[in-house]
Amino acid sequence: MDLNKRFSLAHHDCWPHPSLYYDVFKNSSQVFKDELFDIYFGKTFRYTYKEREIYDSQEKSHDVVYGNVMGVEASDEQIDNLFKIQEEFGIEISLTINQLNVPVEIFYSKNNRVINAFLQWLQDFYDRGLRSCTLANNHLMRTGFLHKQFPEMKWKNTVNQQVSTAQQVLDYLYLGYNIIQLDRSLNRNVDELKKIKVAVEKFKNKYPKRYVETCLLVWEDCMPSCPFKREHDDLQIYHQEIVYWESDLGVQTCNRWRNTRGISTIPRSGNNCYWSSIDTLKEYAELVDIFKYSGRLMNVVPVNDNGNMQFGWLAGNNAVSSFSEIIENTLEPFLLWHPGVGIFTNLETNMKVIKEHLKDSVWMTDEGKKLEAKLKNCKNQCYQCNLCERTYGIPNIDSLIEI
Repeated sequence: MDLNKRFSLAHHDCWPHPSLYYDVFKNSSQVFKDELFDIYFGKTFRYTYKEREIYDSQEKSHDVVYGNVMGVEASDEQIDNLFKIQEEFGIEISLTINQLNVPVEIFYSKNNRVINAFLQWLQDFYDRGLRSCTLANNHLMRTGFLHKQFPEMKWKNTVNQQVSTAQQVLDYLYLGYNIIQLDRSLNRNVDELKKIKVAVEKFKNKYPKRYVETCLLVWEDCMPSCPFKREHDDLQIYHQEIVYWESDLGVQTCNRWRNTRGISTIPRSGNNCYWSSIDTLKEYAELVDIFKYSGRLMNVVPVNDNGNMQFGWLAGNNAVSSFSEIIENTLEPFLLWHPGVGIFTNLETNMKVIKEHLKDSVWMTDEGKKLEAKLKNCKNQCYQCNLCERTYGIPNIDSLIEI
C-alpha cells in the first residue's frame, strides 16, 4: 500500500507558541513527512460594513468575521512558520474557510467592496505560495472568478457540506472543486464509496487535465448525523468568547456521549473509521486518496526542555515515527493509532512490547472483528443493530439523544 502523500493533518491553531509546530515538525522523521499530503490551518477574513450599503435603514457599522467555524485560527507568526514548512520540507499547506452561512454582504455590497477585499485577502496568501484552500462558497465557485485569479490553486469543498453520494461528488467536481472532502457518513458506507470511486474515475478519464482527489475525514469523534452539528458550527465561530463544550449547550450535547478527553465512548457515538485489520485498511485506501485527521483545536502541549519532541503516531504510551512502521510491523488494531506529538525517549518504541500492549484490545477478539466488518457498511442505522452496545457489554440505545 502506497502511503506517499496519504494523510492530511491539522495545524494545532490553539498552540500558544508561534514556532512550536515548526520545531516539532522539523524533528519528525522523513518518512512521516513523506506520508503527508498537506497540513491545513484556519484563518479568518475580517471586514467592516455599514447596513445601509445593502438595506435602506439607519446607518450602522459592524465588524464581521467570515471563514472559520472552528472558532480558532493560526496567528500570523504561526502562518509564517507554516510557509517555512512548505518551503523547506515540500509539504503543502492548506487554508481552511469552511463557514457555511455566507454573509450577505460578501455578494451584495456597494461596488463589490467586500468581495473585492476578500479576493485581495486570498491574493496575499497566493502571492506567498499558497496553492490549496478549502472554501464553502458554491456560488463563488460557480462564477469562475477564483479559477481565473488563482489558476494554480487546488480547491477543496468542506466536509460540512455533506457530500455523501456519487452524484453529489460529480456535482461538486463540475462546480470546480479539485479535492472532494467526503461526508463523515461514508466512513460507514463502503458501498457508496465504491460508486464514488467509479464516478470519479470516469470524470478523470473525461477530463484528464483536471486535478482530482477524494478525501475522507477518518477521525473526528462527531456523532453520526448529529442533529446539533450545523448549530454547533454556527455557534463555535465565537469560540474565543464561548467554549462550546464548557457551556450549557455542550453539557446537553457532545459531553453526554464523549469521555472527558472528547473521545467517543463506543463506535456509534462517533463517525470515525474503525479499521482494525490490514485488509480493512487496504479496502479504504483503494477507494479514497487522502485520509484526513481533525486536530485544529488541539491545545495539549507536551512539556519538553530538550527540544526532543516530534510528530509521530501514538497509541496510548506506544509510539512509532511513521504510519509505514505500523503497517510493516502489523501493529493491529490500526484504529488505536492517531497522529500526535511525543518525546519518543519517554514512550514505548519496542515493536514486540507494543504488540503485547495491543493484543488485549476488544478489536482483536472475535466480537471485535465482527463489529469491524459491520461498521464498514452499517450506514449508522444504530437503532436496528445495537452491535456496538453488545460488543461493549452495555444496554441497547435507540438514540444517543436519550443518554
